[in-house]
Amino acid sequence: MKFGVFLYQPEPVEGVDYNFYRLKSESGIVGKPNPEMYTNIACFGDNFMAAKRPDWVSTSSFGPALRTNKRYNLRWDVVCMTNPEAREYNLKIIAESAKVTPGISISSQHFADQGFCTCPRCIKEQAKSGLSWVEWRAKTVTDFLAEVKEIVSGKPLFVNLLPDPLLAKVRFGYDFEALAQYADYFVIPMFSKAYPTPWYWETIARGFKSQLKKPVFVNFYVRGPNETWDTVAPADQIMTVATRVARQGVDGIIFLAEKADYIREFQKRCVANKEKREFLKDHNGDEVLELFNRWEQLYK
Repeated sequence: MKFGVFLYQPEPVEGVDYNFYRLKSESGIVGKPNPEMYTNIACFGDNFMAAKRPDWVSTSSFGPALRTNKRYNLRWDVVCMTNPEAREYNLKIIAESAKVTPGISISSQHFADQGFCTCPRCIKEQAKSGLSWVEWRAKTVTDFLAEVKEIVSGKPLFVNLLPDPLLAKVRFGYDFEALAQYADYFVIPMFSKAYPTPWYWETIARGFKSQLKKPVFVNFYVRGPNETWDTVAPADQIMTVATRVARQGVDGIIFLAEKADYIREFQKRCVANKEKREFLKDHNGDEVLELFNRWEQLYK
């Protein structure tokens, strides 16, 4: 099993296999690649571009793909993925990053949710394709990933999938089998400010692991932007959920934080909680416990 961190600032940390830098998060702000870190690019989830170019925003019969649309659980604004300018803009960022960093991670490379997008361009393209609505959307998402795969120049490609293993195709356009032709790894974000019930996260992990034909990573939320340690899950909850999800056969675990210092503090808290580490023995998540042991060597 491999381990990584998912950071909003371009400073790597020790004690993990992968350091991902969120070069372009869903805020839409674009940073500068760090050659020592894998690069994450959020594609069509883009608050900045949605504000700058409202004509790019994805639409539906229930309104636009904006955070203000309460008919959907949209955590960011979403531009239409068939917009040629939006596609070219993101592909350029991905291509430039792939030239200088060890690997690429992409997220928000899908339709906003069920019902999107019904802009005139999407309606026309779907009709021209001769495919059903669901199949056309899935082909559109897969074709974009194929373009990404072509431009990353052989670098490892991590593809993030929103955590719905049952209705992912209908909602977002994910065709798991088709996407597996181009993804090297899949990453399932399991972001929450509390993890009191690991069983639910185990169920989601098991659902994805049973369907995806490439290695599956999960991503847990440690401390993102605009948070304090009091507003996020305590370390012992993350230790528990990571150990229990690991026993579902996932191939890797990633921890999200705004910056490296937060990961270092999280590592120290895991190391210090010897009671929880002892309790988690015999849960069949030994590789996570071994990770905590390795972290202990960092903070002797």
